[in-house]
Amino acid sequence: MSQAAQYAPAGPDQPATRPRRTRLLLVPLGIVLLVVAIPGVTYGFAENQLSQAQASEAHGAYGQALSQYATAQSVAGNPVSRLLLGEVADRAKAGTAETHFLWGVQLTQQGKFADSEMQLRAAIKSGLADWAVRANAALADLFYAWGQSLVAGKQFQAGIDKYRQVAAVDPTGNLTASTNAGLAAAYAGFAQWYLQQQPVDYPNALIWYENLVRDFPDSADAKLAQASALPQTLYNAGVAFVQQMRYQQARDAMTELVQNYPATTWAAQANAALQANQPLTGQLIVSDQNPTPVANRLVRIATHWKIVKAHTYDDSGGKIYSTSTDAKGTFSVPGGMPPGQNYLITWWDPARKTFVTTFLSDSVPVNTITVNPLEPAHTTVATT
Repeated sequence: MSQAAQYAPAGPDQPATRPRRTRLLLVPLGIVLLVVAIPGVTYGFAENQLSQAQASEAHGAYGQALSQYATAQSVAGNPVSRLLLGEVADRAKAGTAETHFLWGVQLTQQGKFADSEMQLRAAIKSGLADWAVRANAALADLFYAWGQSLVAGKQFQAGIDKYRQVAAVDPTGNLTASTNAGLAAAYAGFAQWYLQQQPVDYPNALIWYENLVRDFPDSADAKLAQASALPQTLYNAGVAFVQQMRYQQARDAMTELVQNYPATTWAAQANAALQANQPLTGQLIVSDQNPTPVANRLVRIATHWKIVKAHTYDDSGGKIYSTSTDAKGTFSVPGGMPPGQNYLITWWDPARKTFVTTFLSDSVPVNTITVNPLEPAHTTVATT
């Protein structure tokens, strides 16, 4: 038997299937060489800048060295280059810190202190521990030398300020002894400077002598001041304070002199001044509400008195100073009065023909006055 042929649908011929090939991405050789060459060129440039910076630093051309180190760091230290050139960037950073340090030390030696401080602080900010420590120590030396220079030029306050900055950058205390000696000398020099002014400024001289003795009591400058200059300055400052009507400060100065330097001749003068009579003036009026002066009335001031019964006093047993009011009701005690507390003031009452005073209560008189050392006293006395 014959078999029927298989049916094939009519239509266009189908192309024969061919095997696929993988296409290669071809990069031009020149680009490949360029990509490989860029890091090498960058490295060479950065190394060249680094070498030039090191040579400049070695010759003391510190400003030029810093510029060259900065160029090397910017090339080798940027995020793209650092993966390949990090070691160059690190050396440039260390060289920068070293250059700041060396330049700062040189500037200190040249007396260019402000410029030196700028360089040393830049080294400290480098973030490199070794150079930060060294720069910190150099900064302490800088402030010490700066203080010395200012004091030598009689810029005492500025010099003292610089000396005081040493401790903040000298944690080991290597310069403590020499700095304290410098401060003591500066205090003494400042006091002496005030004594050389015209007119002499005893109050400010006293401030610095007392600072010296308080802050550096064991220093040679303090002991020398205590032997002569300080006692004399205490006395003369006391006199100046009186002239300036700074009476409490005058008493403080004189009292300190008597107590702390009793063997000096200045102490004897101060003691006499503290006990000296002081002027006493006043005005006698009718009352607080009626300030009409009471003229031509006898007034006396008793240094010792007591209450014997209600509204009655006894002022015997002590010295009594007598005076009288003028046409304006004012009075003064001739020769003044010695310092003392609660002196009793009384006046002549023509009606009762005796000296009287007014009372706050049965045993508390109104009109008392205290005469302080070195200070004039004044009072207003109301008769009713």
